[in-house]
Amino acid sequence: MSKVRAATTADPARWLRRSDVDWWDLVRYGPPGFDVYVRIAFDHDTDWDGEDPTLRTALATLADHTATPQRGYAAIWEGWTSRGPIPEAPRVAIPNREMLLFTGPVSDLRDAPALAWYGTAQGHYQEPHLVWPADQAWCLACEVDEEIEFTVGCSIEASRALASALPGAVREVRYGEDVPLYRD
Repeated sequence: MSKVRAATTADPARWLRRSDVDWWDLVRYGPPGFDVYVRIAFDHDTDWDGEDPTLRTALATLADHTATPQRGYAAIWEGWTSRGPIPEAPRVAIPNREMLLFTGPVSDLRDAPALAWYGTAQGHYQEPHLVWPADQAWCLACEVDEEIEFTVGCSIEASRALASALPGAVREVRYGEDVPLYRD
């Protein structure tokens, strides 16, 4: 039985939706205000069965940098797949990226899209688009149109732990910095 389920309300996502933040920066960087922002490269050179382990490693590392690892949130773009009905969940109104809000332990949120749509993660690999713990200690942003990197806003300590867990894949950036979307 999955521990990921629809949130009861969209209120936990309210902190994301500030009027002074452009939607594009929000979906690529998460909310502003963290000590540091890092971009983490997906590992396209390893031999894996369809799932890139980078995001799972990042979430496992970040779970040690929150006081609420058993209660996190994942906002998932409602249009990530055309297969199956859209699940019932509170809507998070982000322009051009209407999202649905789910909750569960941080360690399980990697599989939130597949679990929400299909009830299983077997054979379905899609990154959640925004993930954060209940205490808002960090936010992971994985824009639906990006294929090479995702962003984490966090503490300096958490960014160092990410760099240690994912050597060579982590680089510091400024919030809203123009970064590539696709592999060339």
